[in-house]
Amino acid sequence: MAFRAVHANWGTVFAHLPDLGCGQAWEAVWKVKPPAPITFAECRHPMYAKTSRSGMQFFAHAPHAPDCEIAREGESEAHHLLKLDLAWAGRDAGAHAELEVRAPDGS
Repeated sequence: MAFRAVHANWGTVFAHLPDLGCGQAWEAVWKVKPPAPITFAECRHPMYAKTSRSGMQFFAHAPHAPDCEIAREGESEAHHLLKLDLAWAGRDAGAHAELEVRAPDGS
């Protein structure tokens, strides 16, 4: 489960932003045939757009994903919602906040 993916034509897209951060609607990547050309930035494996039972939008690895950290461990919906809340609170306070960032060691 991730909020960020890379679209072949639009660049980085964010599931938590109303316009995906690139001026496109969620419906442009969700439940489209053929699937939208989105991949995971870390492993470059295809992803697809999903919506949880509670309505949260996110990206998930397509089947047979390699052994990357997100595919292997994943994160709960509660964890993602907490990240969103913290990021919005930081932004509201004037700080720069990103939901997914590499550690100094590249992990």
